[in-house]
Amino acid sequence: MIAKNFLQALEGMPKRSRISANSADATTWIDVTPEEVPAACMALANAGGIFDSAFAYPAASRAQWALAYVFRLESRGLAAVRSRGKSFHSVSASLSAAIWDERKMHEISGAEFSGLPDVRPIVSHPENAAIEQKNRAQKHAKPLKNGNGENTYPFVGTGEEGEFEVAVGPVHAGIIEPGHFRFFVSGEGVNKMEARLSYMHRGIEGFAKGKKMEDMFPIIEQISGDESASNSVAFAQAAESLCGIQVPQRAQTIRLLLLEEERIYSHLADLGGIATDVGFAAPASQFLALRERMMRLNEKCFGNRFLRDVVALGGTHRDMPREKISELRSGIEFFSKAILEIENLTMSSSTFLDRAFSAGWVSAKSASRFCLVGPGARASGISCDTRKHFPYGAYAHVALNEALATDGDALARFMVKLNETKESARLISEEIAHMPSGPFCAHEIPNAKAGSISFGMCEAPRGGCTMLLQAGKHNTIQNLSVRTASFRNWRALEKAILKNIIADFQLINKSFNLSYAGADL
Repeated sequence: MIAKNFLQALEGMPKRSRISANSADATTWIDVTPEEVPAACMALANAGGIFDSAFAYPAASRAQWALAYVFRLESRGLAAVRSRGKSFHSVSASLSAAIWDERKMHEISGAEFSGLPDVRPIVSHPENAAIEQKNRAQKHAKPLKNGNGENTYPFVGTGEEGEFEVAVGPVHAGIIEPGHFRFFVSGEGVNKMEARLSYMHRGIEGFAKGKKMEDMFPIIEQISGDESASNSVAFAQAAESLCGIQVPQRAQTIRLLLLEEERIYSHLADLGGIATDVGFAAPASQFLALRERMMRLNEKCFGNRFLRDVVALGGTHRDMPREKISELRSGIEFFSKAILEIENLTMSSSTFLDRAFSAGWVSAKSASRFCLVGPGARASGISCDTRKHFPYGAYAHVALNEALATDGDALARFMVKLNETKESARLISEEIAHMPSGPFCAHEIPNAKAGSISFGMCEAPRGGCTMLLQAGKHNTIQNLSVRTASFRNWRALEKAILKNIIADFQLINKSFNLSYAGADL
């Protein structure tokens, strides 16, 4: 936990801020008035804190909301700036990475933000469908009107002479979820692009209220289908912190195997997709064939192709007997050889290298400004792997080789993901060689203190995800707030496409491969 004298010594930190600590999840809380929120947040940012997420949840008074701005401080843990009230001063005016978080909080909670740079609705789409008043996001939405009094969502270009708009989506070819991209183009080059998502808002966070913690895993697994294990582990960590559960060592190792298997099959889909989008069919088909083999391995070893119904409160639902460990070892040995062959084929193609090189460039400065996470950040040289900087579970005793690149383009993101699959294979091989004995789940689930709050974090294939969980009575959920890696990184795609041609958007988009569902809770 962060030392109080460190926080109080920060230049710009409000002098009257109240500092408290949560020993369960190593979070330090900084309570300030609504007017002091920007100063406290900027003090943390100036001290090296990386903005992680911002959440709104009901305060003790029904007329108020509590806001928590979460920062990661390397080697010091998490720090959360908290304030309670009806109206707040916007942080995103100074910390641009928080703009989507504040737009979402403003819309869902109805809390007012003075100085909020963008007040357009981020969740509801009132111009496309009738407003359902039962949805609290839509209930508080204040749609903008055009000159004819019709609901609208304005897109604004750069104003460059001869600029025209190109609308892509929200309905796309193929079996993918809806997302709208508005391009502003002069000639071939893209001057500006804006993404608009949340066309299928599912109300997962609102649905969780009142549910038993142990009953929420099937829903948590649906936040983003190919990150089922990661989201489940993040949720489990928050719940286990609240309940004071010590997860057995064997269960922690099984979770690590699960998470690294998920990283492998998810990245293989991205690698094959990138090869497809440059028209390089040979490695594309091999990447996807290898992915199918790994998903069949998932089913053999864990009982589900997408690794669902494995993580449980206090550990895992089932053990890994010796024969399944042997199956996993053989599968990883095959993967380690196969991935090298496909890598040699891909990287020996000048056509592939020419297309991927310099496409969708994101500088280290931009990656830092947007507080990117995952491969999208690491491809720009930003070290941010949660497994390394905030180790959880079995990762606490693992020597992780974080995959980094510096070019920040589509090729760099390809290489980061490729190297991460090889590192995942190494971790799996090492862990199954030293599989601890003992139980695979905690025997008792104590009751969490009603009203208590904890955070859960996990490094999903697309990057770190964070969840805020507030306990109700008898281990029910009073509030759940989720920030996925996709929600944080979609704005990077808007930056990456600049000065590229629209024809390269598909390649650049796939190099990030963000989840529509992950931004549509």
